Amino acid sequence: MQNVLKTPLHPSRKYLRPMNKCVVVANGSHQGIESLRGIIASSQMIIAVDGGLEALNTLKIMPTLIIGDYDSVSDALLAEYKEKDIPFMSFPKRKDATDSELAIDYAIEQEPSELYLLGMTGKRMDHGMANIHMLKRVPEHIKVSIIDAYNEIFYSRKDFTLEGYKGKNLSIIPISPVVENISTSGLDYPLNHENLYFENSRGVSNVIVSDHVQITTTSGEYFVIISKD
Repeated sequence: MQNVLKTPLHPSRKYLRPMNKCVVVANGSHQGIESLRGIIASSQMIIAVDGGLEALNTLKIMPTLIIGDYDSVSDALLAEYKEKDIPFMSFPKRKDATDSELAIDYAIEQEPSELYLLGMTGKRMDHGMANIHMLKRVPEHIKVSIIDAYNEIFYSRKDFTLEGYKGKNLSIIPISPVVENISTSGLDYPLNHENLYFENSRGVSNVIVSDHVQITTTSGEYFVIISKD
């Protein structure tokens, strides 16, 4: 396939006001998105990615920006929003980055303190896995997570803390060959200076028993997944 998009979004496209919170709504599963209305509505920037516009329209929440090649949003809805005073960033279908990646890169340029990625998982395993791994591209000073109806996903390459998730399931999923010397507090099954390996399931399905969770390591990269059945 011919690659027609090779350059990042231009850095001059910078949001002019200080931003605490940014939300990107992509075209994956929108199941349970009503429960995330508070996060979306309280954000200074709301980016609709292609079919993510359908979800925001259902919630009657106006996006700040619409990004995509528009192959997963209805022509009628797109025409309706083109009549509104909302900027569009349009891209060709043939390109070397997904619409979600373009939107995440734009969001990073805005330097929010918090970034929430919605509609990033769903039926398409390939898109879902790629989106989850894009957590790694977000700078450490930005608090970022992917949220869907059943999971909240974080990435870490260092020590990690959580507040306020007592009673939820927590899994630590290595994405480097090994996460070394890992210790945890606040979990039902604590780890004490142990190693977790990429190909093993040792870190899956723990339970949070405290309002405060601490994970410490000496090296390695991993996802933390908070989940409910």
